[in-house]
This record gives sequence, structure tokens and C-alpha cells, in this order.
Amino acid sequence: MSLTYVDRFRPRLRHQRQHHIDAGWFHQRDEIALLEPGQLRPLAQMSLVMLIIGGLFFVALTVLAYFWHTGQFFPSITFWGVVLWIVANVVAYVIVLPLHECIHGMVMLLWGGRPYFGAKLPLALYCGARQQLFSRDHYLMVGIAPLIVISLLGVVATLYFPALASYGLLAWVGNFSGAAGDVMVVRRLLRLPKAVLVEDTETGYMAWEIAPGEASDRSFG
Repeated sequence: MSLTYVDRFRPRLRHQRQHHIDAGWFHQRDEIALLEPGQLRPLAQMSLVMLIIGGLFFVALTVLAYFWHTGQFFPSITFWGVVLWIVANVVAYVIVLPLHECIHGMVMLLWGGRPYFGAKLPLALYCGARQQLFSRDHYLMVGIAPLIVISLLGVVATLYFPALASYGLLAWVGNFSGAAGDVMVVRRLLRLPKAVLVEDTETGYMAWEIAPGEASDRSFG
């Protein structure tokens, strides 16, 4: 099994690091698997905190934006209007799940990676990049991009079209809360040296550190 360092915009650095990787001059620096028993509780706690923060923020933003546009805090409410609102929010949430992973994949493609997609039932989708190494900073962008992009989309839509954007409220909040794993990964990676290389493992990552002249404990074929 071999690893490939990807960096579309720095070919000289890419060739240099690939030479070190092929020579086995690197060792493992860190690893995290978010679905391991020891990580599930902090992941759930982080997701709950982000759910509360995201819910309060987007609800308040929607109410204030609606008031700004109409002079009223809430529209008139009917039974079928509530049913439509609930159904539309569920549909929007289902749509945002693959969108979240597609944004991960698009950023991987930007750096020169080859992403793949999969699902862990019932609704756990993932985007990975088998046997590929990214620089730490590139992988940080891969990890945080969906949270930033979709949240900004939700903020802009709410500010300009609050009534319409409210039909995607669950999507905005759900994406924010669902990015808890990404936030945990980013926070942990920020504690590592900038020079580490990161391998995506679907449920987390493995971080490798190049040490020229040092044999790695990982075999290649």
C-alpha cells in the first residue's frame, strides 16, 4: 500500500515530499477516529452545544430580519402553513447532508485530491480520500469549508429573504450542529506542527510527520 502526497499548486514541494514518503522517511504523529467509544461522548456534547448555538442564532436572525422587512416579528400562522414549513425543513435538511460532503470533496479536488463518497446508515454520509496525504493547512480548509460555506449561505439568505429562508432553518442549524466532528478535527490539528501531513480515514485522520533519513514503521508495496 502506498501513500500519495497531493498539492496541485506546489509541484516542487509535492515531488520533494513524495520522495520522502516513498523512502519511508516519516512516522505517525497523531490519529483520531471520531466513532470510537472514547470519542462518541465528546462528539455528542460538541454537537449539542453547536445545535443550541446554531438554533438560537438562526432563529433570532430570522425573526429580526423578518421584522426589518415587514415590521412584524412573525407572519400569520395557519395549520397547513405549519405543515408545509415542517415538511420543507425536513427536505432541506436531507438535501444539505450530501451538500456538506460535496463541499468537502470540492476542496479536496481543489488541492489535487481524488475524493470518494459513501454512507454509514441510517444518515451518516462521508467524504474521504484514500491513501492521499494533504498538508495540514490544506486539510484544515477541507474540514471547515462546509461549516463556513453553508452557514454563510444561510445568513445571506435569511438577511435578504427571511420568510423563504425559514423553510431551510433546520438545514442551517443541522449543518452547523453536524459539523461538530469537523470542528473537533480542526481544533486537534491546530495543536500539531504546520509541517504534518494528514491522511483522511473517513471517521477521522492520521497525521504523519516527515523526518528525512528516518525509516518509517509503515510498509509500502
